[in-house]
Amino acid sequence: MRALLLALPALAVLTLPVLGHHGWGSYDATKPMTITATINEVTIGNPHGDLMLTHNGEMWHVTLAPMSRMNRRGATAEIVTQGAEITAYGYPKRDGTKEIRAEWIEIGGQRYELR
Repeated sequence: MRALLLALPALAVLTLPVLGHHGWGSYDATKPMTITATINEVTIGNPHGDLMLTHNGEMWHVTLAPMSRMNRRGATAEIVTQGAEITAYGYPKRDGTKEIRAEWIEIGGQRYELR
């Protein structure tokens, strides 16, 4: 019992980064949209990858899948690169922020399922 009580603070510290990650409820799955644009910026990392695209004169943030999943499905950092033409299909933020959670992306005629 004493060991359990001593381990609880360490467990709490290890789970804090997970609590800081957003949920998917802030995206509106009833209003899917498709954006085709050139990738301005790419961030490869955890908990997921991110893109910045200019669409209709406005900067859009595209949230991708975790990089381990993208790599397994072939959407590697060598393919998802700055300057590449991309089509992203996903769900926009409910609050009107220029952001979508991508369900799939297409680069060079190849579709990559992210979810």
